[in-house]
Amino acid sequence: MTANIKTRSTTKVNSASGIDTLSRVSLISMGVASALIGLWAVASMVGAVMTNGIGGVVSGFVSALVG
Repeated sequence: MTANIKTRSTTKVNSASGIDTLSRVSLISMGVASALIGLWAVASMVGAVMTNGIGGVVSGFVSALVG
């Protein structure tokens, strides 16, 4: 008579590391792009205020909204 022996083994496969790296790179690149856009907006507002003054910027903004 022969006995059947069952053995269980588990193997953990870490396939998500490539996806995590890609997600991290994507998140960092979007953060850098957002920071650059924000710096550009601040520089544009400073330039507009230096050129036209606060009153000119506000009146230009209001006239752009009203038409």
